[in-house]
Amino acid sequence: MAYLKYQTNDNQNRDIHSREAENVLDALLRQGINIPFSCRSGVCHVCVQQCKHGDISSVAQKGLAPSLVKEGYFLACQCTPMGDMHIAAPSGLFQTTLVHSKEMLSPYVCRILLEPPADFIYKAGQFINLRRPDGITRSYSLASLPAEDYFLELHVQRQNGGIMSNWLIDDLKAGDGIDIQNAEGSCHYQSSAADYPLLLIGTGTGMAPLIGVVRDALYHHHQHEIHLYHGGRNTDRFYLHDQLRQLELAHSNFHYHECISGNSSAVENAFAGRAHEVAFTRHQNVHHWKVYLAGLAEMVDSGTLLSAKHGAAPHDIHSDAFTLRDLRQNNRMPSKEQPPDDDSAKYPPPDAVLWAALQDGKLLSTVLTDFYTLVYADEKLASFFSGVTKQRLIEKQYLFIRQILTGEKVYFGDRPRNSHHWMVISDELFDHRESLMLQCLRKHGLPEPMIRRFMEMEGFYRRDIVKAAPFARVVGGIEKPFEGFDELTMDVGTLCDSCTREVAAGENVIYHVRIGKIYCSDCSTQHHHEVSPANAGV
Repeated sequence: MAYLKYQTNDNQNRDIHSREAENVLDALLRQGINIPFSCRSGVCHVCVQQCKHGDISSVAQKGLAPSLVKEGYFLACQCTPMGDMHIAAPSGLFQTTLVHSKEMLSPYVCRILLEPPADFIYKAGQFINLRRPDGITRSYSLASLPAEDYFLELHVQRQNGGIMSNWLIDDLKAGDGIDIQNAEGSCHYQSSAADYPLLLIGTGTGMAPLIGVVRDALYHHHQHEIHLYHGGRNTDRFYLHDQLRQLELAHSNFHYHECISGNSSAVENAFAGRAHEVAFTRHQNVHHWKVYLAGLAEMVDSGTLLSAKHGAAPHDIHSDAFTLRDLRQNNRMPSKEQPPDDDSAKYPPPDAVLWAALQDGKLLSTVLTDFYTLVYADEKLASFFSGVTKQRLIEKQYLFIRQILTGEKVYFGDRPRNSHHWMVISDELFDHRESLMLQCLRKHGLPEPMIRRFMEMEGFYRRDIVKAAPFARVVGGIEKPFEGFDELTMDVGTLCDSCTREVAAGENVIYHVRIGKIYCSDCSTQHHHEVSPANAGV
């Protein structure tokens, strides 16, 4: 635990305490200090803050410009306090520029050209943060090439519910002013890449930084092969088709490949499949290649793992992951008005990198076995699991976490809100439970950055579990009673909580609506008279 003093832009001070393994961003948000943030993974730099006093880890300053590092700026989402800190809101990082023009390149993508501020320095492929007048901030990659283009070029894709993207497309006008921050990011062409073939893989407007990298390489007369793969569900997603085909005709060493992952009919010169999978099927050995990945975070994570698997060294892999917080913000912080069993509130986004760090589940199984051994022996927690088979609990939690991290539909049990609906759990008790999990993760050697991601994933469900009084269990929008039994046909196999025999999928069972204990058909008879007629057969 660390003491944090936070100084706002109007010089007001707030005193807060961080929890164990809690990063600065979460500590501030928990106390109602709503600083800007977006990706939560150290990529976008939206949550940058300044440390006036205290120690900062190198991880929390990774990717920041040397001048910002020198002045004590750090990424709040990546900073777990090492001691007490005096933190201040950043000032002077943004400057106002003018919108020169806007053009729709496709039904989904808008090209926005900005006047560059005086002495603005950037590299093709880097990103800048844009800030709305109300303070909402998002990152967008630069498609322009400073050696050839005067204007800063951005590609903005329309998103369903996109707070920033749709405002940029629909409301921002040519001649308007907008605040931008200096360029950041390592997804750009470097002189050291001249001796390497280049493999570039992107989805959606991941083409913005990648076309910048390609143009920069060709501007510097890159002699080796350059392969660019663009993934989309349909042909209308290839919004730079004509420009990239012309570039391909003009340079014999540049090759553009379109990859269709949807159900569209076969198109000439296009591949069927996901871009990163197609690319590594065709390029089995990328040792001594430079790999660039840009687009949705899930693709970038998978592409990073495939790059390493096929021989790329870590320092030869450059990425620009797009995290669509506009679409996920309700998943991160579901509103009180949101139906508790709404699909949008069930899971945070998948995390392929964390799943790989957990050895595709092998390490997770070991951690959960150790963790629940501690829980069942813990005087504060054991009573919540009285009569529940430990092995069954481990298996259910394993499948639940596997579904969260991989996106595979392997878990068919209740979601945390329903399964904990009757438990009165305080913040302190939840913290105690988290300390045991933290102990097990460290004991079994999960790296600290991955531990932070694991704990962030678990923290997603805090608001569904912590409460001062029980609330009703909701199934299909219908509230269930707190006590008594109900009937259920099992979707998947499980174990009876009474006799521990196997219960097959399709078998009818009864379960206690409060604590969730399941009784097989053999054991159900002793409780059958307790089934509520109103609930029977639900």
